[in-house]
Amino acid sequence: MIHLHKRSDAANGSGDSAKTKEQLTEIVQQYEEVNETDTDKAGDLRLAFLQTLRDESELLRQPEYSHFLAHAIEPEDFAALEWESPHQMMLFSESLYQSHIDDREVAAQIDRHATLLLRRALYQYEKEGELEKMFKLLRLAPSYLLRQDRELSRLQSRANAYEIRRVRHNRRFLYGYLVVQVVLVLFVFPYLFINAENGRLQRQVEELADVELGDEGYQLITFSEGVYWSVITAGSIGYGDVTPTTTTGRVIAGTLGTMGVITVGILAGLVLDWITPRRIS
Repeated sequence: MIHLHKRSDAANGSGDSAKTKEQLTEIVQQYEEVNETDTDKAGDLRLAFLQTLRDESELLRQPEYSHFLAHAIEPEDFAALEWESPHQMMLFSESLYQSHIDDREVAAQIDRHATLLLRRALYQYEKEGELEKMFKLLRLAPSYLLRQDRELSRLQSRANAYEIRRVRHNRRFLYGYLVVQVVLVLFVFPYLFINAENGRLQRQVEELADVELGDEGYQLITFSEGVYWSVITAGSIGYGDVTPTTTTGRVIAGTLGTMGVITVGILAGLVLDWITPRRIS
């Protein structure tokens, strides 16, 4: 039954595509028959062509449609076309510059249309303050389009400036986290571990929660031993010469070990960034 269902879906998709082709072919034929003086009807047909092609832009691979798009469609037609979102413009633009067209003149005109749509999508993101989406969109855009258009270069510079600010902000956050982690490892966790292992912290937990955690054999640990245990645990080394014997101590050890893994990953990333050569793109 599953195979039959998939076959039915494929047939429906094929039927929709064939119907779209018929509509596009009919629009192209009507446009060729329109009187040159009837500019309103010609504009309506161009808009209808784009509206029909908007949701199935892969049909641009057909030579007759790509030629019509290159020779008949005007930049104003894209402006008149209603888009659901900048993302939809981006997908249509991608279909334009990813289409393989042998005719250089047609390919150049389609590149101009792609540049126009890319600019419109970026303008919309810029207007809405969606700089993260603008940056991601520019990363997907082909570099040759960005190089040959001054306005796209400006938008790319703004997106790069946003990315630099984002990275700086995140680095300040990471540096703050590392400072907090140092305080936790050298002072807070040793104190908690010592009080857990000598029974004081566990008795306080039992009194506050009104539960019996059980006496698992307390041990007397000095502050220097607590700091040693904390550093070894946070560094994910774990020699095992100082280990928790109480339930509370094990919870503390698990928490510190998890935080230590995150800290080691952050330090590795920062060191890698510092030693990696930078390039001006």
